[in-house]
Amino acid sequence: MNFLHTLRRHVAGLLAVAAMLALAGCGETRAQKKQREASAVIAMGEKYVREKIREPASAQFRNQFIGKGGAPCGEVNAKDAFGAYLGYQRYISVARELTMLAQDMPQDEFEESWREMCK
Repeated sequence: MNFLHTLRRHVAGLLAVAAMLALAGCGETRAQKKQREASAVIAMGEKYVREKIREPASAQFRNQFIGKGGAPCGEVNAKDAFGAYLGYQRYISVARELTMLAQDMPQDEFEESWREMCK
């Protein structure tokens, strides 16, 4: 099974979680619900990214958004084994097993996934 197909399948699960969260928000405006759902999905993505890096407590996130495929996308900076920050790198986080950091795969494969899931 190809990687992007697996990503798409897991995105459907994330969207189901977002739909359940929407049901919990009675009395909110549409914009408030959308913001709450996006925050929950992004927080889940941050959790999975933290699980992949050496120093989870050092993670700094920026430029986060929900991609066109429904996956949390953004940039993370974290410390290495020597305590130095590595610099921001892009990530795509669909599920625990399908969280990708740009440094963890060939650049062309990551770029294809980024275009498919984030742009």
